[in-house]
Amino acid sequence: MNFNNVKVFLETMVEYHTMDIEQAFTTEDGHRLSIRCLPGTTTFEISNSQSQEVFQNDSIDETAQYIVAFIASHDLSINS
Repeated sequence: MNFNNVKVFLETMVEYHTMDIEQAFTTEDGHRLSIRCLPGTTTFEISNSQSQEVFQNDSIDETAQYIVAFIASHDLSINS
């Protein structure tokens, strides 16, 4: 999944910020990265089960970079 594709789904999450939409990426060994747009805001909440880190970010670009780095570090690429 490339940076631009990630940005598109993050932009969609922001567009529908009144709903509780969550996107998750899970590795074969069970590490999970969850992203959701906090309802009524344009703020993303990112939860990383491996580092047990939960943080918030208002930047689509920074959030997309974090997701792309997670995908790359766990080789979650899918050949389409």
